[in-house]
Amino acid sequence: MPHLPELRGGLLNDLVAIEQRIARSTAESADDSLDRSEKRYRHLVENSLGLICTHDLDGIVLSVNPAAANSLGYEPRDGIGRNLREFLSPGTRHRFDNYLARIRENAHDSGVMRVVRKDGTERIWLYRNVLYAEPGVRPYVLGHAIDVTERAAAETAVRRSQLQTLEATSRLAGRVAHAFNNLLTVIIGSTEMLLADESANEKTCARLDAIMRAAARGATVTRQLLAVGRQQPIDRTALDLNAVVTRLEPALRHVIGSKAILTLRLDPALPYIDGDSAQMEQVLLHLAGNAAEAMTEGGSIVIETATTLAEEVRARNHPDSDPGEYVWLTVRDTGRGMDAHTRDHLFEPFFTTKSGGFSAGLGLPVVYGIVHQLDGTIGIDSEVGKGTAVTIALKRAAVHGSREAAKSTGDDDEKAAPTIVLVDDEDDVRAVMRSVLQQKGYVVLEASSGGDAIQLLADHSGSIDMLVTDVLMPGMSGPELYEHLERRHPGLKVLYVSGYADDAFGREPGRGAALLSKPFSLETLAKRVQDELSSL
Repeated sequence: MPHLPELRGGLLNDLVAIEQRIARSTAESADDSLDRSEKRYRHLVENSLGLICTHDLDGIVLSVNPAAANSLGYEPRDGIGRNLREFLSPGTRHRFDNYLARIRENAHDSGVMRVVRKDGTERIWLYRNVLYAEPGVRPYVLGHAIDVTERAAAETAVRRSQLQTLEATSRLAGRVAHAFNNLLTVIIGSTEMLLADESANEKTCARLDAIMRAAARGATVTRQLLAVGRQQPIDRTALDLNAVVTRLEPALRHVIGSKAILTLRLDPALPYIDGDSAQMEQVLLHLAGNAAEAMTEGGSIVIETATTLAEEVRARNHPDSDPGEYVWLTVRDTGRGMDAHTRDHLFEPFFTTKSGGFSAGLGLPVVYGIVHQLDGTIGIDSEVGKGTAVTIALKRAAVHGSREAAKSTGDDDEKAAPTIVLVDDEDDVRAVMRSVLQQKGYVVLEASSGGDAIQLLADHSGSIDMLVTDVLMPGMSGPELYEHLERRHPGLKVLYVSGYADDAFGREPGRGAALLSKPFSLETLAKRVQDELSSL
């Protein structure tokens, strides 16, 4: 029999051998498992529909899967060793260094990149890249992307279609409002003349007052339609916004009601804006009304004006703002606030958060239309439970002050009555305008079109002092008529009347011209004519 030490030694050798065989088997198994895992990963990457590539921290491409290479029009091997910058659209390559800096700092980055295919066409990638920095391994960036070119094109087509639909709707609304404003002008003018009749009894006057109130509400509806379509006529002057807010304060308090506290914080050194008084009143009333409705339990509303520079306006997501000085108008409330979905749709026509059909959803679209007609910007800051602040930026006027009518002198009574050429293709509108102008002592020569007016004046031997004309008329527009007459009568004053702005003169009349928006009261017409005739 073997000695015990020999037996022990043999057993130990056997155990060592067994352990070595197990270790070799385990290592081989681990190698096989790792190899299978690498094969599965390689298969996944190479057959993925997603775009996958890796690059180092200098942008050198380390690997590209077939989907990414195919999107670029190359073979996978063609991209390896080249700088990713080479595949970017030339207009975006200057941003690549910023991208690498973000990756180094944050270890990840995501966004949209424009790449150029081998054939020169561009594709749009939506990407998310992650930095991997493992011990003993050179850092690399693993990038995942999807090609969204077709989706972006489809979205652009949808937006273009929506804009075209909105433009067509706006034009239709403008045409309807134009016709309706002519009707309202006749209704308001005729009612005013009846109210001025001393023989009318109390009952008749009460009914006429009801007609006037209904006409005023109709005028409000047409103004809203025109503002939404940005077709509302502009009477742009150097405007004191503080004066508008102060003058409107009683009406604002009435709109807000007793539950909310209204505070005005007006910059005493506020410069004038290049604006329209009536439109800014609409903006303030809409914003104050919205703020009040957001505070069912009461709260506070602050209307604030301040001066700022274009840099701050651009910082608030308005990068295209022109250089120069701006005026801030902010309406801030402590109401319930709103979520992101509501904020995103606020300026869409007919969008409303009110239930029961009590709102047409035109309030904020009206404000948006007015602000953009005045070349301003508007932004909303709001969170649920934290109130809302609406901030409007309007360009400072080139000069301070506004146009003032020259004071009349005692010699006016001795002068001949001014002669006014009145042109409008609507007979009823022209009739009520002629009536009030004649009552004020003016000599009125009337025509139903530009051609008729030219023919009428060809036989007129006297002078003419002013042209009062509709903007849009068949055959010849008001501005075209004025241009023709002004050549024969230098210095001729003009007052345009219009139901909505159109391509006849853009959105506003030329220098030296005035605009009166339909519908208007006859007293307003008479005052504007007097102001224009007496202006320097």
